[in-house]
Amino acid sequence: MGAPIRHYTATTPGGEVFTANVERDFRYDPYRDFLVCAHCGWSPSLLTTGKTIDMAGEHLASAHGAVHGLSQQENESFRKARLIVLPIAAVLLIGLFVCLRS
Repeated sequence: MGAPIRHYTATTPGGEVFTANVERDFRYDPYRDFLVCAHCGWSPSLLTTGKTIDMAGEHLASAHGAVHGLSQQENESFRKARLIVLPIAAVLLIGLFVCLRS
């Protein structure tokens, strides 16, 4: 569907790890985030107003029995891209403002 930007993981009592991903689809404006289970393809309706972490935890617990250690982690490549792109965009905007003022 899109690029995963955040991962929610939980483990079962037997130690098996299950993951639900927040995926961003860059084709939409504004960008839309979708919650998708990496194991069964579950994805809630776009009209759902619940918090993402609550929905991910509830699904992982009810569908997969993963009730221990719910955690969230940002996708490393998405985090690195944001750290690079935001300063470049800021420098470009400052340059644009300087050019417009002169």
